[in-house]
Amino acid sequence: MKDSEPVVVVGTGPAAAAAAVVLSEAGQEPLLLEAGSERAALGVTARVRGLTLAKIRPSLTRRADLTMTGDPKAELFEELAPGGLSNHWACAVPRFSPDDFADAERAGVEYTWPLGYAELVPWYDRIEPFLRIAGAAADVPNLPAGRCRDHWSLAPEWQAVAREASAHGRDLVAMPYAYGAQTILTRSATAFNAYTRLIKPLCERGRLSVRYDTRVESLEWSSTERRIIAVHCRDGRTGAALRIACRAVVLGAGAVNSAQILLESTSPEFPDGLGNRHDNLGRYLHDHPLAKVVVDLGRRVSLAPASYVTRRSLDGSDALYAAACMQWNAASHMARTWLTGHPGRTKRLGFSVFGTMVPTREDRIVINRRASATGRSGLKFSLRYPERAVRELERAKDDLLSCLERAGWAPRLQVFHVEVPGNSVHYGGTCRMHESPQFGVVDAYSRVHGAPNVVVADSSVFTTGPEKNPVLTAMALAARAADRLDRDLRAFAV
Repeated sequence: MKDSEPVVVVGTGPAAAAAAVVLSEAGQEPLLLEAGSERAALGVTARVRGLTLAKIRPSLTRRADLTMTGDPKAELFEELAPGGLSNHWACAVPRFSPDDFADAERAGVEYTWPLGYAELVPWYDRIEPFLRIAGAAADVPNLPAGRCRDHWSLAPEWQAVAREASAHGRDLVAMPYAYGAQTILTRSATAFNAYTRLIKPLCERGRLSVRYDTRVESLEWSSTERRIIAVHCRDGRTGAALRIACRAVVLGAGAVNSAQILLESTSPEFPDGLGNRHDNLGRYLHDHPLAKVVVDLGRRVSLAPASYVTRRSLDGSDALYAAACMQWNAASHMARTWLTGHPGRTKRLGFSVFGTMVPTREDRIVINRRASATGRSGLKFSLRYPERAVRELERAKDDLLSCLERAGWAPRLQVFHVEVPGNSVHYGGTCRMHESPQFGVVDAYSRVHGAPNVVVADSSVFTTGPEKNPVLTAMALAARAADRLDRDLRAFAV
């Protein structure tokens, strides 16, 4: 292993960026490979004291080279641009809670994470300051308070709703948001774009480098050195094949693309893909079942900060079945309050109801060797929401309406619509984390079983998918993995 060879980071999304920051701070000077162009349109966001006044964003792209083998209406989105799908992120940054790990453990050994909340706390603490979070100051059982730059709380009229929610196994708090209370004008479609906020400043200071228009296709295994020694790529402008020698690889290309790269990384030792000796790679795919709810409240209430109704407590739910309600708070909604002559106050609220699905081996991606129009292999894509998961969305909606009514409001349901699988764009699980390679692809430090100089740094490592936005936890896991990788490299352990 040559010290002059770089640690390669694949992708520039939030988790890849978190890994790159840790490696850079350790002196590794990683090389980042980004499939998108440096000149890609990232949009514009303007905010004043946390209120979004204007937002211009590129359209979300559906991946076309798919053969649907589950729900035929399922969707797969990707964004080949610096920052990846963080260009379309709402910037919600809830921590996972201790109960999320306990919930997985009670479902059985197949679903048990190889770490718990306590192991993640130092990494949440390290990552959160980069995000300039505004959030609640105090913990509630299913939403621990993080390291917030700004603290906010719901307006007084929400107190009665909070009491009713708590009395029936849920809690009502202000949702934590990255850059939640900041005044900004930034060249990205969200307040926090991982490339704009983290990677570009380090690149300008010479702490890392980025190669754009470079799509990673596979990793090269050396049977003599017992490690990955190179990354095979394709130049997006010329179509030329590239081979980049490396000391180690951090895969942060997203739950679908990271798994595809590993599936394409075949060798005599790993004929079915790197780390795939037990046929787990690409399996256990999950996304958040999502429903949209619009409620007429019968009274005007404060629109900001956005409210969040947590999942039910564990004693009020079955293992791995939960849903929570997250209030919308878009620029268009705020503008509407000004047009009606009641700035910041509204009679109508919208919520996204995020649920869970039990990850199964049948929900998966499989390589389709028939080449697509992009020159890469296509995918067979299977994702289907269990009926039970949809019922949990309905239950959360009913609980929300009941809490509002018991608090003395007069809610009337205007819209309840369950989205098709994949619409949440919170994919995970395809390179899942587990203590045993019998049930997982990576270990507790996100290192691929059997190939420890490869770590996976995105939500594909999630053993289960709690009902919370995955970005912050993916970043914390990626930072933890990058720190361990750096220590391994210095000790010549890989």
